[in-house]
Amino acid sequence: MNIPPLGPLVVLTLRRPAEAARQILTLDLGREAVWLSFFLVVVFNCLIQLSTDLIIPTPDAQLNPEAEGIPFILIRSAGAMLLSVAAFLLVGRVLGGNATLSGLLTLMIWLSFLQSGALLAMVISSVTIPALTFLLLLATLGWSLYITLHFLNEAHQFGSLGKAFAVILLAAIVALPIVLMFTPTGPV
Repeated sequence: MNIPPLGPLVVLTLRRPAEAARQILTLDLGREAVWLSFFLVVVFNCLIQLSTDLIIPTPDAQLNPEAEGIPFILIRSAGAMLLSVAAFLLVGRVLGGNATLSGLLTLMIWLSFLQSGALLAMVISSVTIPALTFLLLLATLGWSLYITLHFLNEAHQFGSLGKAFAVILLAAIVALPIVLMFTPTGPV
């Protein structure tokens, strides 16, 4: 297994996500490496969320002074990621794709690391240049959708970004009731 340098892979992912996806999929990481990366990104997301909660107070924090516990944040983050990967995998297969769980999970882990880095940049900008934070948020959302489309297209070998977009929409429809059911403060 030959892991490419991460800096150039970040740039490649931002500029040509389809090519980055092909490169990541050819790594053929072992099961242990994929799951270790999964848990690492979950912990990294938890740390960033905790730092965000400490630096940027929310109106909810005033209503409920008790912060969410670390185990709850970890479970919610892991569950959300696994649910989205499972939905992307199943809906993609229904639409004729042939992604593997390991390949799709690897791509989503990489995307999650990139999103965590962007969130960290937003936390830093909220302290230093608050006006920049909203622009970073919009850029992160747009770029994440763009990268996800290409990652799904490459993982399922659709040859069509339209099918990849359909996977995102249908996966959201499938996953939303499950998320609402397990959200303690949700409307259900």
